[in-house]
Amino acid sequence: MTQNSNQYKFKEGEVHPFKITGFTEIPDTDESFFILENKFGGKHLLKSLPYKHYDLKIHQELNCKIDKINCSGKIYLEPENPFYKEGRVYEFSFLRIIDHINSVGEKEKAAIVKDQFGIELICSLPNDLQFNRDINSLKCKILRIKKGQLFLSHIDSESNNKSLKIGEIYFFIVSEIKQLEEKIDYYILKDEFGNSYSLKLDMYEHYGFKIDQKVKCTVTKYNTDGHLKIEPVHPHYEIGKIYSFKYLETITDIDPLGNVENVIIVKDIYGIETKVRSFDSSKISNPIPENINCKVDGIRKGKAILRHCPKICVNNTRGSD
Repeated sequence: MTQNSNQYKFKEGEVHPFKITGFTEIPDTDESFFILENKFGGKHLLKSLPYKHYDLKIHQELNCKIDKINCSGKIYLEPENPFYKEGRVYEFSFLRIIDHINSVGEKEKAAIVKDQFGIELICSLPNDLQFNRDINSLKCKILRIKKGQLFLSHIDSESNNKSLKIGEIYFFIVSEIKQLEEKIDYYILKDEFGNSYSLKLDMYEHYGFKIDQKVKCTVTKYNTDGHLKIEPVHPHYEIGKIYSFKYLETITDIDPLGNVENVIIVKDIYGIETKVRSFDSSKISNPIPENINCKVDGIRKGKAILRHCPKICVNNTRGSD
């Protein structure tokens, strides 16, 4: 993770070289971080605990994927696993079969397997799989690696999902509202193959979804249980366009390295407060204007990821009311 703005124009999914330049512990907490430096000299923080089996060292050079850029513009890095690669198939030690509830509230069978580092992992199994429980190993595909954890699928699990590609847009149907973990309400959507997807209701309430509504969504990534995640197309903001947003205030963030960063808070058309990073505070006129122009770099969890764009004509002046 980095507290710095995305001034390097990194994009999710890209892989860039980094160098481990230091290690720091946060006083009065159990948190510790590796300090990584990108090729532009920018500093990034990487939590050490999820990667203790990577045996990372100061002065080591490694490749990291830009795993996520959140709605506040923070960048999250995923260092290259020393043994496993995304998209490849490996044999894992088979331990046992369990019944569990997946990310869309459905009961399914899953295998507990063990990886090269002795870490136990869950691998969801196809409903129609004829499984031999006397086996010692199981072939699984690495769908995703996040925070050092492997997201797995059985090699026979792709018969339905193979037609849906990450980064592509498809239509889904809102089928129901269901309470999942901790009794939180979720929209459940289905694709044309009958596969289910969940969206946290309070994050998309302003979208005004109705049961049986057809919704256009982008397939974004894999969940921890091997099921795909989706992001609905925003009802107002288009990625790549510039809008005017109501300016609320500028706050100061201080990261664990002591770096100070100014962050603008704006209000969008639905009254939702959003942080804006990647800006030069000297480019904000004085007195502070009522509205500022921001480019929509992406949409995540129903919120626009914004970048300040001074002195640029907006595509739509109704960024906020």
